[in-house]
Formats: sequence, structure tokens, C-alpha cells
Amino acid sequence: MNTVERIAQQLQVRIRRGEWAEARRLPGQRQLAELLGVSRASLREAITMLEGLGLLRSEAGRGVFIASPGDSGLGSAYGRWRFQGRYALRDVYLVRCELEELATALATGVVTRHGLERLRATVAQMEGAAADGDLVLMAEGDHAFHAAIYEIAGSPLLLDIAESIGDVVEGSRQVAFADPARVREPIREHLAIIDALATGEPEQARRAMRAHIRHVADRAGLALGIPRAKASRRAA
Repeated sequence: MNTVERIAQQLQVRIRRGEWAEARRLPGQRQLAELLGVSRASLREAITMLEGLGLLRSEAGRGVFIASPGDSGLGSAYGRWRFQGRYALRDVYLVRCELEELATALATGVVTRHGLERLRATVAQMEGAAADGDLVLMAEGDHAFHAAIYEIAGSPLLLDIAESIGDVVEGSRQVAFADPARVREPIREHLAIIDALATGEPEQARRAMRAHIRHVADRAGLALGIPRAKASRRAA
């Protein structure tokens, strides 16, 4: 984990222990930063991450509150999407789908047994995190899975493009993790992608990744229609 993820993990542990359960509100950021021994800048990023995961919510002029699943209007991805006003969440998933389908297809032709085991290790991490109710570690495992596919694909240009929009993509991952009833779904989808990679069939791997991104969007409250040029494909 990086510094921000470690801070988010500390906050998550304290929330789960019920440290601020009575007030349902975190201490002020200056006090909290001193309590945790971290910078206020890193603390703010960690809070933003936990907002994306649905554990916290900020109210202007009032502070940061522990979110409840039943909070009206706050359970939607739109309320937690930190890039709204700049990028439509649907557009992010559409771009992710195109990039990650391509990365998966490229990876299919070069993936080794070691590469497949590396991917399975990220799934094992997510399984353990799901069992513990650890959304921060779940999100980190999800990041590691997709990052590994880009690296296995072996395209420096594709990797640079992915890294250039890394913060936006991370945000789109986080908002899809807030529903406890569906937190294990990406584990099954990742396993399906690994199985497709192991077949050596690029189109099968593409379909598995496409289905995964569609389900991610669905967990964020979006029905993702992915445009396909059917007529031109038939002509080809």
C-alpha cells in the first residue's frame, strides 16, 4: 500500500471499531492528522478515497461524517464521484472498456504461467479482504489486478496512457465497491478473465473483460451500452 492507502486503512479500522460511532463524525482534519501522525494533504486524499468507497461523506462547512448505507441520496456513485463536473462516469467506463479490452487481448498472446499466478494472487488478496470486510484492501487488490494486465500486455504506449488517467480510473473503481451485497462479484469476474487469458484466445479474453467493465458500471448504478460497429464487422 502507498501512504494514502495506509492512512485510509487506519481510518477504516477506527471506524469499524466504533471510535466515532456516537457522533458519527470524524474529528477536524488538523486534530485527526496529529492523531495519526500524518500530513493533512495525505489525510485529505485518504478521506477522498473512503468517500469513494462509501465509508465517509463530507458536508461543506460541517465536516466529515461516517456514511450509513441508508443515507438518502448518498449511496449513489454520483454522490461519491469526485471528478463529476469534469468527466461523466459513463464516459470513463467506456474508455476503460476499450483500453482494457485491448490490454487483455495483447496479454493473451504473451501471458506466462507466472503471469497467471500473479493475477491469481491479486484475486486471493481480494478474497481475504472481502472476508474481513476490508474495502481499502479490496480496492488495492483490484488495482493490482488491472495494473498487472497492462504490464503483461507489454505495450509501453498503452501503459503510459493508462497511467496518465490513473487517478480518474481509480475513482471509477472505488465507487463500484460500496454495496456490501455485491462486493464479491469482481472476484468472480477477475477469475473469469484469468480463465479466458489461459485459453490463449484474444476474443474470448476481450469478452470476459468487456463483461467485467459492464458489471462494474452496473454496480455504480449505470447501464453501460458499449457501441459496436456491427455492420462494418459483418462486411469485414
